[in-house]
Amino acid sequence: MVRVTRPPNPSYTNAQVAGFYFRPCRDQDDEVILEYFRCRCGTVWKQTNRNGYSNLMQDVLREHPDYEVVMLEATAAQTGSILNFIRHSSQNLFGWMVWIVQCTSHFRFARAATQDEERLRAGMDGVVMAVERSIASELPASFGIMIDGWTHASEYYVAVFACYEVNGSLKTPLLSMALLLNEANNDLSAESHLDFLATMLPRDFGVHLVQCRFIVGDN
Repeated sequence: MVRVTRPPNPSYTNAQVAGFYFRPCRDQDDEVILEYFRCRCGTVWKQTNRNGYSNLMQDVLREHPDYEVVMLEATAAQTGSILNFIRHSSQNLFGWMVWIVQCTSHFRFARAATQDEERLRAGMDGVVMAVERSIASELPASFGIMIDGWTHASEYYVAVFACYEVNGSLKTPLLSMALLLNEANNDLSAESHLDFLATMLPRDFGVHLVQCRFIVGDN
């Protein structure tokens, strides 16, 4: 009987190697050119989905035979990141959203920097909807609500926090922060607060006020 020694399994998959060494080629409008990729060394290769990563791996094996050593010395974020497949314009939009939120900047600040204000607003709306869906999927059948009011000049805002446990850990996500006095007949009474909750909870999170077991205010 002849014992056959199997070669060791590669440290990285072809997809990881290709993602580390190659970037999609882009046109003058920053749009991805399908099936064309540029290597770190500058060469451009065509790679169709039908052929997997064969062409790209041929370039890596020929031009970068030490690729495993290089990748091992790189960070995990560099070797496993999905940023290679995200448009630069989308990364730029996300950066502006983070900047505006964390620095409490006005949208006109981005407009002055040639960033499309309407696109920013649409991006913000998309993030809000995604966060609402995430919170809604986690909300239990019974929960509590904490309310914190804030007045600025003649405007009154109300912040609403849910209060519940997940696997023994307390969760208090912000559900809403909005103007309470939107209608002429609105006031700062408890009834107006309840009306606001009765509208906001089913509209944004698919739950109802009757599921709330307690409401706590700040004063």
